[in-house]
Amino acid sequence: MTADAVTAAPGAPRPRVGWIGLGRIGAPMAERVAAAGWPMSLWARRPQAAMAAAAPLLGRGPDRACGADSPDRADRATWAGSAAELVRSSDIVCTIVTGPEDVMALHAELMPLARPGTLFIDLTTATPATAHAAAQRAQAHGLQSLDAPVTGGVAGAVRGTLTCFVGGEAAALERARPLLGAFAQRLVACGGAGSGYRTKLINQTMVAGVMMGLADGARIARAAGLGAAELQPALASGTAGSFLLESYLPRMMGGEGPVTFTIALLLKDLRLARAEAQSLGLAAPLLDAAIAAADAALQRHGPDAGVQALAL
Repeated sequence: MTADAVTAAPGAPRPRVGWIGLGRIGAPMAERVAAAGWPMSLWARRPQAAMAAAAPLLGRGPDRACGADSPDRADRATWAGSAAELVRSSDIVCTIVTGPEDVMALHAELMPLARPGTLFIDLTTATPATAHAAAQRAQAHGLQSLDAPVTGGVAGAVRGTLTCFVGGEAAALERARPLLGAFAQRLVACGGAGSGYRTKLINQTMVAGVMMGLADGARIARAAGLGAAELQPALASGTAGSFLLESYLPRMMGGEGPVTFTIALLLKDLRLARAEAQSLGLAAPLLDAAIAAADAALQRHGPDAGVQALAL
């Protein structure tokens, strides 16, 4: 497994990108791709819900400081009338959707319609089996595929500092590198098809432990009358200090703040991670406890509540 800082070759050609998925993290990732000068077609499975997220890309005019043919113009995104229209006009197709079933349904529909040589990059958190199915289907149609789930949250997507865990052939990764560099600071080459997804599931297993600790700690602190303003700086420089502490402790202490990751998505990821552990013949007691806690929070607060509601 190797990690590289992302560097895009100056003056590299810009193939057309088809982008499917404009959720909380997908939309800022797509904005960074468009801003980097990649011509794009956009589509979403729920167009009405996605149009607000697509508006900044579709409505942005040319950058007058750039020449008419400059690759840095940011007016390159268009809305595709259908997924079929999108894939037929794209050299690279990126998907970032909810889970494995969504990924496999899109690949089953779109890969037979793609031009030979099209590269499919899935950025969703899914399963190794999803990647193996994608690789087999891609090979049958003369295509390439990568599983490239991301970590770093909405803030990382906005800043372009995400990490991509990439599974698939090295040649496909090299082809994808300039595009992924629009939103990812680090690319981790994890191995063959499915290894990117597997690495992300390991990541989410470890995140689960921190999230559960934050939630319990926030409840204890509130009951003791401690506030986030005093507690966070006290913990930040110690062994509990982390990106998750900085990002989520204030929201957990107050039970409010922006929703950047929902309980429903966390629960989906944790169930996929537990299934992966079970497929390897392993018990996962922490995941069992985290799934029970997340499921209880979902029942109390609903699927659209942010993970800060774990502490309520």
